[in-house]
Amino acid sequence: MREGYDQLTDGRFEEAVATFSAAIAQEPRQAKALRGRGLAYAELKQWSLATADFAAARDADPDDAENWVDLGISLARDHQVYPAIAVFEELIAQHATHVRGLTELGFLYIRVGAISKGREFLEGALRCKPTLIERRRIEAALGEQDKLDRKRFYRPDFDALRKQRRSARSGGVTPKS
Repeated sequence: MREGYDQLTDGRFEEAVATFSAAIAQEPRQAKALRGRGLAYAELKQWSLATADFAAARDADPDDAENWVDLGISLARDHQVYPAIAVFEELIAQHATHVRGLTELGFLYIRVGAISKGREFLEGALRCKPTLIERRRIEAALGEQDKLDRKRFYRPDFDALRKQRRSARSGGVTPKS
């Protein structure tokens, strides 16, 4: 196991895959070996193989939140955003204060355009005592969203639509402008 993680650290990802595969052949449900091989596959950008290993690692050791995070990130990088969101939501249901889970879930919601929901998770991560690096990453994302919010155009047609809906609900007729 140590050799496989050393190979990962040294950037020898193909060798790490072989080393972890040998460990998995001896003990198929060894979560650390599955996760290690998943990390190697992720570095090689072989997302489907990485996802399979991360899912197996999560199933073998569901209490290790990092297995969930790696699975969610792998799905997201493979452009499977909604399944990734589901993984992170399940993680947060079990580990409500997991900073990386909250952070990644917030980023995914922002990515799909659910900005307020993304903000909610990022702000939740800030309340859970993130590391300095995590805090800077979260605050930078929130700051970027603040800038984008200030630059959004005012749409007068939204006001007109709101007036029409209010009028329709009250039974009155509002003249169109």
